[in-house]
Amino acid sequence: MLAAASTGASFVITEAMLEPIVTSITSNSTVLIPVGLTIMGIMVGIGLIPRIIYKFL
Repeated sequence: MLAAASTGASFVITEAMLEPIVTSITSNSTVLIPVGLTIMGIMVGIGLIPRIIYKFL
């Protein structure tokens, strides 16, 4: 990369270079989405449950 900058050549990112990244994200999305929703639900629950308890006490 340093040699490319000194010679004036540019580095081009092609679709073929990004294909493995896109493939890994789409293939792992079946795992990432449920895990992310579960973590978000736990965080919301931790915030809401104490408020609900204090409201009835």
